[in-house]
Amino acid sequence: MRFEITYNQEHDFLMGKFIGELNAESVKIYMKEIEKMVKSHNCKRFINDLREATILLSIGDFYNAPARMATGAFDRSWRRAIVVKQKLDKLDFFETTSANQGFYVKVFEDMDEAMKWL
Repeated sequence: MRFEITYNQEHDFLMGKFIGELNAESVKIYMKEIEKMVKSHNCKRFINDLREATILLSIGDFYNAPARMATGAFDRSWRRAIVVKQKLDKLDFFETTSANQGFYVKVFEDMDEAMKWL
């Protein structure tokens, strides 16, 4: 697992790039680093580049994620774009579950489209 989180000052958003196995444990580590960046930049827009990640999260992980986000750095005022190589049913489920709980999350296969939406 490798990741990098950067701040795009020109467009005022955070960008996270994750490479490797994305599972419940690696998500916790990744989220802690994102929270540090949030505090230092006071930014509420995030692109999560998962095109080089192997997504090993279960439906249950995706179902519970919005509630965990609400207790962390991601409140309901955030906009988060997730960019993947290929959409998965699990990610569509996560997008819907997040929307049902008042979060702005959208899954994309195209980085430019994600940036426009953000």
